[in-house]
Amino acid sequence: MKWFVYLGIQSKSKISESTSGEYDTDLEKGKQLYLSDRFDEALYHLDIAVNSGFNTVVYELRAKCFQKLNYHYKAIDDLDKIIEDNPLEFSYYYSRAVSKNALSDISGQIEDLQNCIYYYKKNKNIENSILKNLETDLLTAGNYVEEIKNTIVSIHNVSYSEIKSLINECLFQIKRIRIRTRRFNVMKIKEPV
Repeated sequence: MKWFVYLGIQSKSKISESTSGEYDTDLEKGKQLYLSDRFDEALYHLDIAVNSGFNTVVYELRAKCFQKLNYHYKAIDDLDKIIEDNPLEFSYYYSRAVSKNALSDISGQIEDLQNCIYYYKKNKNIENSILKNLETDLLTAGNYVEEIKNTIVSIHNVSYSEIKSLINECLFQIKRIRIRTRRFNVMKIKEPV
């Protein structure tokens, strides 16, 4: 049975040496086209790079292209693969939450924001801008839920109280992160040099 598992891992993560040059060229072309807002053309080169083997950078860039072109289901598919490969990176959950929001998957969006916050807490580099974005997205989702609270079960197949509870829990976690960060910063200032 170990040989079967080994084969799956080997084929998933490595790019063959013979296609490495082509892969690098297509990845670089895809990056440049993405940066110049030519997303359809970027996808062409990124698709070729994806066919050369699994690489998080390619899938992440391709997911961003899909999001810019409003192909959110495809973006979610690529982000699922990235998260499967590296489930501890908070930014992937945030990116997937953006696509789930665009598809009106409110419970999926909130769950991804919750995962984003969870893994963000474990990150050493706390940035207030990220916390502000998370908080804004959660407040926007909360306002939306309030607007449709009488029909949320029929629209999203999830209860109002469940979603509201998740949103409040996420907002509470953000508040705790900020408090912990302030305490840490105060302690750093007070330490003698």
